[in-house]
Amino acid sequence: MIFVFAGALLRVPAEALEKSDDIDTNRPSFMLSPLVVPRASVQLENGALYQHFQHGLNYFDLTETQVRVGLTKKTEFQMYVPNCSITHQEHTPLTRSGVSDLGEVGIKRQFGPIKNAQVAVTASLNLPTGSTTISGPGVQPVFRAPWTYPLNKNYAVGGMQSILVLNSGHDVQYQPDFLVSRSIGARASAFAEYVGFFTQGSQAQQIAHFGAVYKPARHHQVDMHFGFGLDKAAPAAFIGCGYSFRFDRFPRF
Repeated sequence: MIFVFAGALLRVPAEALEKSDDIDTNRPSFMLSPLVVPRASVQLENGALYQHFQHGLNYFDLTETQVRVGLTKKTEFQMYVPNCSITHQEHTPLTRSGVSDLGEVGIKRQFGPIKNAQVAVTASLNLPTGSTTISGPGVQPVFRAPWTYPLNKNYAVGGMQSILVLNSGHDVQYQPDFLVSRSIGARASAFAEYVGFFTQGSQAQQIAHFGAVYKPARHHQVDMHFGFGLDKAAPAAFIGCGYSFRFDRFPRF
């Protein structure tokens, strides 16, 4: 599954997002946003992804829906809805499909700004509701720490350190991430990103990732992204798109 963020890199709110602010998403980067959605707001982030691997495997993934709910000024609930995945091996009739787990069900807590840097910590669980061939066995704890820092009015840098406990606690995966973002006018931005997947006992996967977002209205965002692997285990190429929106008109918690 691809996670993307580009929208919040170029501004640092004094405290936290308000309902008068533009939508800020975790899409389309692997890196999550360090900002939480406004209190009592509900945000849905959706997308589709195509990946091609060097050994001829094609992988289709949708709807990549993440639900985010603002609980307090700097705390949100978040989770990924089970996702439909289809794989097809080239030059064969072999096609398989399945549904992923309830993904990263948990809490994000925002800290800062700390000297203009935004920092957050997420603690969540992948719950074994889907196919083990897609998501793996057992409950999987996930811990992430995204951050961003503005360089000037147009450029910003960010990153995320992640630890995942996989295969019913038998393996640990470390995910380092680094991202550079640039604003394009008042409603768009683009990014370049490096992310690695280093799993105990498995071959590492490293990826170069690029994308852009555009906000046609305050509560709406569209995104486009693509990338390629830096080693044989990673996807040879992938491309995706998405649409996200935020609801603010709910009773206050």
